Amino acid sequence: MSEQPSPDDPQDSLLDSEVKPSSTPWLVWLLGAAACAALILVVTHLTEEEEFLQLLRQIDIVWLGLALVLQSLTYLLQGIVWRVVAAVRGQRLSLGKSFELSLAMLFVDQALPTGGISGVAVVSGALSRMGMPRAVVASAVLVDVAMYHLAYASCMALALGVTLYHAYLPLWVDIAMLVFVLVEFGVSAFLIFLPSGGTVWVKAKLRRFAKLTRLLQWVEHAPSGSFHNRRVLLLAFSMHALIFVLDAATIWVAARALGFAASSSGVFSSFMASNLFRTIGIIPGGLGTFETASVMSLRSIGMPLSVGLSATLLFRGLSFWLPMIPGLVCSRRLLDQGSKRLSY
Repeated sequence: MSEQPSPDDPQDSLLDSEVKPSSTPWLVWLLGAAACAALILVVTHLTEEEEFLQLLRQIDIVWLGLALVLQSLTYLLQGIVWRVVAAVRGQRLSLGKSFELSLAMLFVDQALPTGGISGVAVVSGALSRMGMPRAVVASAVLVDVAMYHLAYASCMALALGVTLYHAYLPLWVDIAMLVFVLVEFGVSAFLIFLPSGGTVWVKAKLRRFAKLTRLLQWVEHAPSGSFHNRRVLLLAFSMHALIFVLDAATIWVAARALGFAASSSGVFSSFMASNLFRTIGIIPGGLGTFETASVMSLRSIGMPLSVGLSATLLFRGLSFWLPMIPGLVCSRRLLDQGSKRLSY
């Protein structure tokens, strides 16, 4: 019988060289930046320059401040998920540390387009180095990821219903959203049944993907009762669903700051459709693809191009660019703590 690694064993975490932020190819970032620049040029060409200047002059600081608060709450909610899931296994996690984990996870996920695996790696490694047992960390990660995908699928399904009822988007986008909903429900179901061992044949096929092999090997150590606490599952699901709602609300508030009152349901469906393209894109954070999809989908609900572009850029500034610096600091701190600990 082989010796079980300790919580501090570097092999016990998902961290390895592939999750370091410096490994992101600069060419990919340049392509995303070029796509954003092209979008801005096209929209400004189709509208009057005076419209943008007028929008900048009339920005309501109060509404803009509210948008910042909404984005801050998203990290708090993610942190609450980590705290609750860890607490159910008898582990304590401070609110400050959970907030730090959320920022670090966001930064790594946005810097490396790996479907969220890199962010999970950073969090799992940090929790392990805090002294949490392997089974507890695996259970926490598994519950968090499963409820995220379930919330993502549910919010996308709701948005699809709105778009179909109002005929906001083209048919091909509706079909793409439907396919994505089915895939996400399948992913969440797979993760929920993973600890029970009932998905052996699926895991065997997924092991052909190198980045998934390490994740699957690690979360298999989650206890079979990881999904038995319905209260924790409901709370985690609710927090993740609320994060999607707060992101969409941020765009609505950003448009309101620019003096445009949009349909809340329309903005929500637009955001979820845009988020779809951000998720399936290869560029970090969906840079360029999200902005284009957002402007076009906001246009479909009746928002002027100038307002849609400005609201989208404000949202991306608050949700993508502004948290990058604290996220980098937090991720570096977590990685440095691990390096120092392993050197002793």
